[in-house]
Amino acid sequence: MPAVDQPNFVWLHVESTDGRTYTDAMSGGERPLVPIPRIRSLKDRGALFVNHYANVPICCPSRASVITGRQPHNLPHTHNGIQANGAWSNYEGFGLKNTTFDKLKISDRLAAAGYTINIVGKEDWVSGGHSSTTMLDSFSVYSRWPYSIPEEGGFHIWGDCGGNTTVKPAVAGASVANHFKGQTAHANDWKTVAAHEAYFADATAHGAAAQQPFFVYGGMVIVHPPYNTDEEHLARIPMDKVTAPHWPAMEDLAAESHPCDLQVSMKKGCARTSAAAGLGYLNTTLHKTQVRAAYYAMIAEWDDMVGAYIDAVERAGLTERTVFVVSSDHGDMQMEHQQFFKMVAYEASTRVPVVVAGPGVNHVGDGNVHALTSLVDLMPTFLELAGAPAPRSAALVGHADPAAVDGYSLVPLLQRGDAAADSHPAHVVSQFHGENLAMSWYMVRRAEMKYVAWGTGEQHEPQLFNLTADPDEWHNLAKGVGLLHGPAAAPSAALRAAHPFGALAAELDALLRTDIDYPAVTMDVATYNVAMARWWMGVESNWRGVLEGGNATHPQGRGNGALNADWGELWDERSDEYFKAWWLWLNSTDASGNPTIPKCPSVLEYGWSSSSSSGTD
Repeated sequence: MPAVDQPNFVWLHVESTDGRTYTDAMSGGERPLVPIPRIRSLKDRGALFVNHYANVPICCPSRASVITGRQPHNLPHTHNGIQANGAWSNYEGFGLKNTTFDKLKISDRLAAAGYTINIVGKEDWVSGGHSSTTMLDSFSVYSRWPYSIPEEGGFHIWGDCGGNTTVKPAVAGASVANHFKGQTAHANDWKTVAAHEAYFADATAHGAAAQQPFFVYGGMVIVHPPYNTDEEHLARIPMDKVTAPHWPAMEDLAAESHPCDLQVSMKKGCARTSAAAGLGYLNTTLHKTQVRAAYYAMIAEWDDMVGAYIDAVERAGLTERTVFVVSSDHGDMQMEHQQFFKMVAYEASTRVPVVVAGPGVNHVGDGNVHALTSLVDLMPTFLELAGAPAPRSAALVGHADPAAVDGYSLVPLLQRGDAAADSHPAHVVSQFHGENLAMSWYMVRRAEMKYVAWGTGEQHEPQLFNLTADPDEWHNLAKGVGLLHGPAAAPSAALRAAHPFGALAAELDALLRTDIDYPAVTMDVATYNVAMARWWMGVESNWRGVLEGGNATHPQGRGNGALNADWGELWDERSDEYFKAWWLWLNSTDASGNPTIPKCPSVLEYGWSSSSSSGTD
């Protein structure tokens, strides 16, 4: 039996779920766009955090951050003999197994408080677990590769913007009871469900009832692209409600996009809209709505998985003792802003759902909590609900203590709703530095205003969005404020003084820097990137061949060390030009010897010659 006031936990942490899909607007009412009745049954007896954010919107760093309760720039570790001062990319989590932060996870702290730990499914919080393309694209973000968007779709290395959807046929008799056998596109996730169903049903000393208090963690891959579903789940989505996001015409892409967003759309293969290349279908209402409908259908199947957990706990007679937490590591762009995947500061990417229900949680009002919160808050929340010792706050003791956390317990909000809003800071932050980007970015949201800074603040103007007036984030209110940092900051002061949002931009920039000294972090990441590249060139004897599409002699992460096919094809066509860009990046430094942070190109064609070349150096 559990100790007094120690509830059980079932934490279901899924992939790539846009937090807006759980809101009343999208999942409530008659014929909801995103039908998630089982998740809403938890919300109806608990709480949904409608303004919850990933602290870094990509798999491994996000999971490293949430499981330790620390912001990604506060996870220093050594990997490959290189000091990484944070979880900078999908190649860098919190370090390797059995190192400092691997012993300070939520599960470790609950085990110390007497909990039985049962973890099944996707973990993805240690370093080095992703592909060579992830590693290489991450450390080379400041390379300025030649490209032509009109001719080639640009430097595209992640396919054709998520590709086409796959819809498997329905199978007679397929249901939650048999995990949609033969029908589902997500059989491995159903295996995770099955493992935990067996644990809850086990009446022996090895089962859940005998091992209370327990901490069950189910890590799922479903909702992550590719956008694969089946006919049954797709049929649940009301197609008349599915909308197609705006994409600029190719000739307007550079004018309508922030330069660094342009680079992201290009690298994700979303600028490959040339009809001559057979890719004109990408920028069509049909394609975009098909992708979004399949995405919503995956969330509907995820809801079935959550329902299977709810039913298994109920059959075991453990509902009254069990806290459910349903969350996601990051969102997905699902064609918004001419993108798929995550990695960017827009709401579809950074805003994530969190639903909590069970003992210690009150259903206040309609169950919606509007206070701004983020994933690092889950660590202290679990510990407070468990009656375990509260973690030390990094805000009070600093980050030199690896056991200190950045998050704030959500328990006051779970018990009193928004009446307890003053228990949490009035802002949240996020950041990213790795694959698909061309520059580090940093975000702070306060009230309805979202501010995004790029690089060190010296390369590009910031972005500022009013999420109430402009929920799709197309109107940058900070346009024209000038640069806030570096030599150009002083000349820009007059611009800011005359600008209607200049003072607010400066205020939010200062607020962001109270949490993240982002100019310093940007330089630290850039230094790490160069060190990683030189390390890789030292250990990989065929590094030139790998860049041109060959296999590695010393593969890193998953697979044979070969890069995505798109990468190899581009390099094979124009290796002279790409190697020139490679060496320029590696050897460019400022007057102090630090790596340079070049601007994101803002044009449809950059450094591109009219004919291809070949060569090795």
